[in-house]
Amino acid sequence: MFGRRSPTPRPDDRPGLGIGALVQVVDTDRGGERWADEPLGVIVAPGGNQLGGSQRTWTVAFAEPAYTTDGRGPFERATVLSRQLVPVEPATDEA
Repeated sequence: MFGRRSPTPRPDDRPGLGIGALVQVVDTDRGGERWADEPLGVIVAPGGNQLGGSQRTWTVAFAEPAYTTDGRGPFERATVLSRQLVPVEPATDEA
């Protein structure tokens, strides 16, 4: 009732993002941390909202230690803007 928002998606939410989703972190021209080599990871928790609630984030646990383009790291997990996350289909073993 009071203070509750409707459950509509935010403009920067992509379909397929949520806890347990396999994602690749990519650079955008709209802000966010710059990650070296577009690391892969799994979303493990919501990261909250940034800048007054206009940018949604997710906590990503990386498959391998990740570094930023300016050399910081290694990071095992990080909070990443949703617009930087691209859902990835898991590889299948078809023989």
